[in-house]
Amino acid sequence: MVNVIVNGKSKYNLDNNCQIYYGYFDLQDLVNSLSILDSSGYLRIRRMLAWNLYFHLSRNYSDQLRNLYYVIYEISAIIRELNFRNINPAYALSSILNNINTSMKLSWKNGEFSLKDPLEISCEIDLNAEINKLIKLEVEGKGKISVGENEIKSSNEMDLYKLSDVKGLSLESEFFYRDGKVNVKINLKFRPENRGLNKEINAEDLNKVLRITAKEVNEKAINSHEFFEDFMVGIMETLIQPFLEKYKYELAKVLGFKEILYIPAGRHFILNAEESALNNEEIAQLFSDSCQLAINRIKEGKNSFFDNFSLPISVKGGLVFYEDSQITSLASRSIKSLATIILEVNSLKDQALVIIESPEEFLLNEDKSRIVNIVEKLMEKGNKIIIHTWDKKFLEYFKDCQVYKNEKLV
Repeated sequence: MVNVIVNGKSKYNLDNNCQIYYGYFDLQDLVNSLSILDSSGYLRIRRMLAWNLYFHLSRNYSDQLRNLYYVIYEISAIIRELNFRNINPAYALSSILNNINTSMKLSWKNGEFSLKDPLEISCEIDLNAEINKLIKLEVEGKGKISVGENEIKSSNEMDLYKLSDVKGLSLESEFFYRDGKVNVKINLKFRPENRGLNKEINAEDLNKVLRITAKEVNEKAINSHEFFEDFMVGIMETLIQPFLEKYKYELAKVLGFKEILYIPAGRHFILNAEESALNNEEIAQLFSDSCQLAINRIKEGKNSFFDNFSLPISVKGGLVFYEDSQITSLASRSIKSLATIILEVNSLKDQALVIIESPEEFLLNEDKSRIVNIVEKLMEKGNKIIIHTWDKKFLEYFKDCQVYKNEKLV
């Protein structure tokens, strides 16, 4: 028996193939705790975990990270000066690089330069605990999910051309996690093109350039602070990916399903939002995290649409049709409610826990029987179903399901 406890209080039995919740229930805590099994939910949790990790690291290494940002712009100023003088950087820099007063010393080896002392930052952090803080779920009798491996290694390389205007400049990072401690090693690498005149330039001439451009470098670093944060968090996301993938795998193995599909109430609003001109930031401000899962599922369902339920819903050129008419924002709420369910179900790729809120919403009795047919087909494919309804007819439709009743407002 698989019982999960959410937020230390709400308990759910996920063994039964079909469960009906009738009355005043709120399943949002369950949806949020399992959102790591949804593609967009997974990305959100990965982003939040990366921000937490970056915060822990940057708190004690803010000066070193700032110097890293400075040296990127300083390299840009140096290469810009050499290009202006038409001097080949591969020829001119090899002998003087160590004498150039950049915020972090540079060294030359084998035709490329890098940081003389790569930036090494570390912190004590339990990644299992950090993930569990975000999803707030534990399995009864087994406790919280954790990745059993004590050691995780990963690496990343990022092109800095758009940031620095220096072609070939990149940032290399290595991530190492073992027994609750994170170590990150960051280095800059640049192999200059063998282009320009092979003539020398004094280190002092380039140091003068750095003094002249110091204000520019400082202003760029300050103005780019938010960008740099996103930049570093993006690196953290890449580095923690293997760990989070293992965590997701362990959770799915315990639960017996690999995806969660949430179909909320208010589906006509959800469909309108997906088809509107709202960008992701605006959608994030207007809709809850769980509703954002549904909006992204609609997008996925459009891209992988197939007619598996003998319903007059179709997708042509990215547009949704009911019979021969395009479903627009002015279409009836009943049609949009039905279409949203079909589109979300079409996004499934593996066995899932499907949570449907108010399946009866705006539907006629004959359309409710269509929902029953969809649910039955989903169960035939090995999916688990949880329905939250206000309509007693659904208790009759699914007589063999586990039923939970709460008819009093508390």
